[in-house]
Amino acid sequence: MAWELGCFNRPWNKVDFDDCLAGVRAAGFEHMGFMNHQGERLVQPEHTREHIQALADQVARHGLKPHTVLAAVPLEGSAQECAAELNKVVDRTAWLGARYVLTCGTTAEEHFDKYYEIMRLSAEYAQDQGVMVTLKPHGGISATSRELRRAVERVNHPNFGIYYDPGNIHHYTGEDAAEDVKLIAEQVVAMCVKDQTGGLKGPVMITPGTGDVDFDAVMGTLKGAGFAGPLIVECLGGETLEEINQAAGETFAFLQRLIAD
Repeated sequence: MAWELGCFNRPWNKVDFDDCLAGVRAAGFEHMGFMNHQGERLVQPEHTREHIQALADQVARHGLKPHTVLAAVPLEGSAQECAAELNKVVDRTAWLGARYVLTCGTTAEEHFDKYYEIMRLSAEYAQDQGVMVTLKPHGGISATSRELRRAVERVNHPNFGIYYDPGNIHHYTGEDAAEDVKLIAEQVVAMCVKDQTGGLKGPVMITPGTGDVDFDAVMGTLKGAGFAGPLIVECLGGETLEEINQAAGETFAFLQRLIAD
């Protein structure tokens, strides 16, 4: 797989979405990830095909390609009912032309078994849509590589993978991602590029390469396991649009160096 470099909209979520797209493309990125923007999720289960097509067209006008869609996983009802709701996001991800649905797990232990089943059902459905269902480190069921590895084993489906997030390993557990990644590297299908500083629960809205994550070590382990992207940036430093755009450009150069090394 060729390296794919992109950004989620999160750093720009307070500005107009066109300004976000312009900033991502000007920094050098080609791929776009979709999270919440100005208080609303960019891709929602109830969105019509026309709405999704308009979003895809807007992204294309800026020379970008849709890549990853963040999805909320419902936990009320049976696993089958929850998967059916998640599959609506899978459908819209496919309509958009994106290839990954990103989920964040749950901290409610009473729902862990159901979550694994939802992932398995949706991974099976998504395979026919050309979309992969993924889970990122986010505490609870996906706190560290130990929990992530358990999820891979329990879901037990080739269309389910780990969207590794080294910053969240530091943030939610205080553990070192450079060590943590060693246990899960072979199951990583993409990386959420996020740094972190200040120890447990420390800030993550900083520019990658300026915090505590040893990206050289993390990438070295992933490359050794055969990983070759995608790398999609979730967080950047900066407050103003100009500062965020500058941080995006610096991060693109940083990632290019990581790839080259």
